[in-house]
Amino acid sequence: MRRLHLKLFYLRTRVKREAQGVTARTLGVRPATMSHLEQGRSVPTIQMLHALCQHYDVTPSFLMDDDRPIEPQARDRWSERGNLIAKGSWLEVQEGALLTTNDGVRLAPIMHGARHYDAMAQAQRMGCGSQQSARELDAQLAHAGKQKDGELEEMLRRELMAQRKPRATGKRPLLKPAPSASVGGRPSAREA
Repeated sequence: MRRLHLKLFYLRTRVKREAQGVTARTLGVRPATMSHLEQGRSVPTIQMLHALCQHYDVTPSFLMDDDRPIEPQARDRWSERGNLIAKGSWLEVQEGALLTTNDGVRLAPIMHGARHYDAMAQAQRMGCGSQQSARELDAQLAHAGKQKDGELEEMLRRELMAQRKPRATGKRPLLKPAPSASVGGRPSAREA
């Protein structure tokens, strides 16, 4: 969960575009709680994780899995959590694997290692004329996704560090008492 705080920060600032206080008020917690979560100083309770998932429309597996990109994909939506793949995705199916039921519904089997594509990747995949070009496209898409995610992670880390309040180091200097004024060599009432 080393990236949980970055995902929460991204969701609040880029997806919801709301102030930390607004998010805290919506979730019924103190703004300091949200700050600690986004700074990586604390982790959410189960109840808080559930509330965060509903608020940001993401699944718990998206928030908790460090291997998933910071930017949620269609499959990472809370509203799509019951679906195997999300709306708008395309699933790779082998020739002849499609079945048609008696009432005309087409069924496609989910096969081990089958890839799925978003709409943009599906359009690119349609242009591949060979297995080799399809493998190259998959490698390019994977590399581009990891590179984009790495750049986003670095940008969010810099933003979070810029927001962080400097912590006091060491002890505060003690204030020296002001010299008391004595009248005629006698101590003042305060000194006596």
